[in-house]
Amino acid sequence: MRHRPIRAGAAALALCLLAAGCKEERPAASREPQPAAAGVDVRSGQEKLDPPVVITTAKALRDSDTLKNGDTIDNNPITRWAKDRLGIIQQNKWIVADQNEALATKIRLALSGGDELPDVLFVTNHDLPDLLEEMVDSGKIMDIGEAFERYATPRVKEAYEKNPDVWKTVTYNGKRWGLPQISDGKVGDPIMWIRQDWLDKLGLNAPATLEELEAVMDAFTNGDPDGNGMNDTVALAFAGKNSLNAWMGNVSFLYGAYGNQPYQWNRMSDGSLAYGSVQPEIKTALRRLSDWYGKGYIDKDFGLHDEQQAAAMFVKGHAGIIAGPGWMGGWPLDDTPRQVPGAVVKPLPFPAGPDGRIGRMGTKLSYGSYIFRSGFSRMDAIFLYWDKVYGALTEDPNSDFVHGYAEGYDYIMKDGEPVYDFTGADTGIANFLMVAPGSAPPNVIQGDSIERRVFQGQVKSPYEKKLASTYSRTYLEGLLVSDIQAAYAQKDEYVGPNTGAMKSKWPLLKKLEKEAFLKIVYGKEPADTFDAFVKQWHKAGGDVVTEEVNRWYKETERKGEPPHREGPTLAP
Repeated sequence: MRHRPIRAGAAALALCLLAAGCKEERPAASREPQPAAAGVDVRSGQEKLDPPVVITTAKALRDSDTLKNGDTIDNNPITRWAKDRLGIIQQNKWIVADQNEALATKIRLALSGGDELPDVLFVTNHDLPDLLEEMVDSGKIMDIGEAFERYATPRVKEAYEKNPDVWKTVTYNGKRWGLPQISDGKVGDPIMWIRQDWLDKLGLNAPATLEELEAVMDAFTNGDPDGNGMNDTVALAFAGKNSLNAWMGNVSFLYGAYGNQPYQWNRMSDGSLAYGSVQPEIKTALRRLSDWYGKGYIDKDFGLHDEQQAAAMFVKGHAGIIAGPGWMGGWPLDDTPRQVPGAVVKPLPFPAGPDGRIGRMGTKLSYGSYIFRSGFSRMDAIFLYWDKVYGALTEDPNSDFVHGYAEGYDYIMKDGEPVYDFTGADTGIANFLMVAPGSAPPNVIQGDSIERRVFQGQVKSPYEKKLASTYSRTYLEGLLVSDIQAAYAQKDEYVGPNTGAMKSKWPLLKKLEKEAFLKIVYGKEPADTFDAFVKQWHKAGGDVVTEEVNRWYKETERKGEPPHREGPTLAP
């Protein structure tokens, strides 16, 4: 059975990352957190609200969000659990399609009009930078700082204490305007996926350096690795439609080999932030990427390929290498042997560049946050719900979700044991949770990860049994390979709301960036035109944006403490 990992924010997925600005003081009514009504204290162990509490929310539904057995959006295993177990009645105030930014549009209409927001809204990290300031200034959302301190359980507080930078994604004017999901710290970290059977056929070893990788790419392009007697393969599946560093089908390893990452803000050796796309290392990487294109290692139409199309090239046997997250072994690469009989897909660490340098794009701190309506007084119920879902992520043996989220959806019981591989199995039921922490936060679970334990044969707990039953060894191996190079993840350092200059200047700056990069890689312009692009970028607003970004960075860094980092500092 095939399981598709959640593509956070649709892409770990297509993530524009932009940040903070200040505006005039808000109306007094929105400046202070609303007092919480007397209710359940989740820290006391009390587990059900009496009388029940009604909480309104919104759902952006995908085509895959289907229900069965007569279940509906308002009456399904998740809503029944919340009502019967916790005394919480979920009501969907808004239901929209998860496309064309429908939910963000709905929010904006409510902010500008007289409509009241639902009690709780999930806003993705794609939309949050653009919406946060507007939501705060409307006076229609609440600061949750006091409620978090009052109602969050010790284990939930621990997660945020060990990952404090995640609060920056919802901080504005010194207050916390939402409850961010904490990513697992690795879901978006890419690795190299390669056709091992092609390596074996051509007598090649796994590449450990860029030079060795180029030798492999030449053979994959010109050595007839599929044995059909035709010159119809390329080495690298590359997605260039949305950016030249997409979440799947990227070349972040090439940029990282020279010490930088484009499309994000990186911390430099002097402690400041600089936009990666205008750093000299990117020019060197683009020159080499253009050389690969000229040699036919990359498909001639890569600039028209999005992430899905790049993956399809690999899955259908047209390309022998693709870079993307470690979970790709579960989807979509698990389909490769079915599409190409005899294909063997292998995850590998990225090769080292000049001076042995390795680098890759890093996972986001958060892929979305929960925002709460101003005047909403039942945060006690929210943290009760949050804690119960959080337990399943941290392998709590007493969790209500120890076997899965809903019998008949992601598992069935047979002879007293859960079964996960059955006709009609569907993990999407979890998308109907009212609030969900997302994944096990970094630094919380001690010892080996569950993926490593299961890969090594430890299948004892219900959580280990579930993982072993639902995911392939290739999937598990991919995540373990991702862990090997965890220290080389170069994370975007700017996670706040869009600055004032970003709102007006960023569309033009992104257009200049895309045009310059594509022209260089396609060979339409020499790599030296990168210098002219950099000058134009700074002049067209890049300097002002950089100044605002660094002002935000200084204001949000914790005083008296070193910056919280997992990856290397970039050279100036």
